[in-house]
Amino acid sequence: MILRAEIIGVPEPVEGITDGFARMQIACYRQMEVEMNELRNYTVKTHMDGPTGATTISQRNGHLARALTSEVENSGSMVEGIVGVLKGGPPYARILELGGTTRAHVIRARNAQFLKFEANNSDYTPWGLGALGGMVFRRKVNHPGSHFPPRPYLKTSFDEQIEQIKDNLIAAMKEA
Repeated sequence: MILRAEIIGVPEPVEGITDGFARMQIACYRQMEVEMNELRNYTVKTHMDGPTGATTISQRNGHLARALTSEVENSGSMVEGIVGVLKGGPPYARILELGGTTRAHVIRARNAQFLKFEANNSDYTPWGLGALGGMVFRRKVNHPGSHFPPRPYLKTSFDEQIEQIKDNLIAAMKEA
């Protein structure tokens, strides 16, 4: 998610206004850093560690939470705050946020001779060997693909916090 704050109303530097504009820009930048860090922490606490809900991501190992970062960029009269997952982060971060599908694919045994899994119904085995909940061993299996509904942990956090973020940025610039 990207949040942009643009300071408008000063078409060109004017003597005396330049210092005020610079102070306002610095205050906006600093407050944006605070807000993006808080938004990142809120996302992890509420939508990754928090109570179970439609947008809560249950964590196995915390890779997604650790890959979630915040940064602020300043260019001219615009300050941008960014909260998101770094390149090289978990490959599932995008599909959790936006939803999507995976294609059918073959899963092959790589670290052993066989894949081992428990089959609870005869759909997994051609002869119904797993129908009673037995262990099944295969060199490969044909995965039919998966559909993942969107679970927007970033967008939901942003929507829940945007008014507070705006109010804090405005207050910081007024104080400058």
